[in-house]
Amino acid sequence: MKKVFHVLAAMLTSSFAFAQDEEAASPPATTWGGSADMYYKYDFSKQMNGLTSFTNSQDSFELGMASIEAGHTFGKASVFVDLGFGKRAGEFSYNETTDKDINAKFLIKQLYFTYNLTDEFKVVAGSFGTHIGYEVLDAVDNKNYSMSYAFSYGPFFNTGVKAQYTSGKFTAMLGITNPTDFKSAMDAGSVQKTYIGQVGYIGDTGSAYLNFTSGSSNPASDENKTQFDLTASKSITDSFGLGLNATYAKTKNDFDSTLDGEWFSVVGYANYSFSPSLLLAYRMEYFDAKDAAPSLGTLTGSNVFANTLSLNYKVGKLTIIPELRYDAASEDIFLDKDAAPTGGSFFALLATTYSF
Repeated sequence: MKKVFHVLAAMLTSSFAFAQDEEAASPPATTWGGSADMYYKYDFSKQMNGLTSFTNSQDSFELGMASIEAGHTFGKASVFVDLGFGKRAGEFSYNETTDKDINAKFLIKQLYFTYNLTDEFKVVAGSFGTHIGYEVLDAVDNKNYSMSYAFSYGPFFNTGVKAQYTSGKFTAMLGITNPTDFKSAMDAGSVQKTYIGQVGYIGDTGSAYLNFTSGSSNPASDENKTQFDLTASKSITDSFGLGLNATYAKTKNDFDSTLDGEWFSVVGYANYSFSPSLLLAYRMEYFDAKDAAPSLGTLTGSNVFANTLSLNYKVGKLTIIPELRYDAASEDIFLDKDAAPTGGSFFALLATTYSF
């Protein structure tokens, strides 16, 4: 009887140990998150004077975007899925939408796979937000709700593969992708590739990145763009921080040199926290499109000095953003109350964002 008891005990112990090993080897749970935003904008000229992304409206309550994010890691591999729904997502994925369906379907903002070859070196494949610029698509991650000209006329995302190396405070990235802002080269109608790169330094109180992209920016017009971009941020005190984005883009037409052009932008950011729930953000931008290609539209041949002041009031995960913005242009690229050309645009908006 004692022998039988010992056998049963050994079997139970082995089963328990096996269950522990199986539990330890099981993959971790999927992580979920997301955000949402909306805004009301009033232009004092009573016109739709928006020449930057996502806020081209007048005297209207507008839904921005609802985002759902999911991530999963197992061993050295991981996947990240970022879906967007709404007008903001549609404008971000402008090559995949039309005015008719821009609000009517989910869009893949990002979908990429990561494999960590070592602790310092990883490979990422899929569609990912651009490394160019200081601002990002999701309103919840910006202090100003309206976007800069530098963001609006730079790349939005790339689809391809990139390798990233990180050692201590230094990081470097190189990649090759489809034409900029296209999920598929088949949709772009071109197999020409875009080349991307980055070197960066991440310190204790600040960071700096030098970014590069070169390749097809709009295959339909046979235009190629090379862009150099510098971003930096620095915490001066626990309450006060500064940011910088300086970017230069040169465009070249494959068949007509008269359509070549260049533009640059310098953007400064200043943030001051009065308390954990109250922050004041100021953005100042000089955008020079005097020598820009015709593909830049209304802005071609002008420069703009833009000032944006935003208050961020946080209530838990909810942020309320009252904002004032004034853009002064060297040419009459805006409209006044009588729909006549004018050189200035002044608007106010009230936005809300929520993260979960």
